[in-house]
Amino acid sequence: MFTSVGGNRETESGFTSPEESEHAPSADASHQLPYRVLLVDDDGRTRQLVREILENYTDVTIVGHAADGREAVALAIKHKPDVILMDIALPYLDGIEATHCIKSVCPRTVVVCLTGDFSPTKYSAMRTAGAAAFVCKSQVLAIHDMIMYALGKWTEL
Repeated sequence: MFTSVGGNRETESGFTSPEESEHAPSADASHQLPYRVLLVDDDGRTRQLVREILENYTDVTIVGHAADGREAVALAIKHKPDVILMDIALPYLDGIEATHCIKSVCPRTVVVCLTGDFSPTKYSAMRTAGAAAFVCKSQVLAIHDMIMYALGKWTEL
């Protein structure tokens, strides 16, 4: 399941256009590719799978990996990534709190929630914390599409 956040104006497909999303960065034609991505998941196999998927694309590069929320905040401050793929269930500091902390110091960083257990409660909490989009881990093969969508670069709406 994919979904994106944009106020209360979601389309029937679950997507909100990048122009409507309050969390999507402005389309900045001067941005230098590749987009910098931070992977945050406590499961090393998931991090490795996402990395292997994204390595097939030239417009993204992985700048770091974090296995817990505290490490995610520290790496976000250090690397200032364009996108963070954030799991919710993390040790020490969960993905919701980590997203809130990151968005307060890196407001232009786009957070995409990567979750194995999608629920309305978690969706609402991540949305409030500042997540721009959500991808269930069962849909991880389409993670590049969601990153581009969250960045406002979606071309196939």
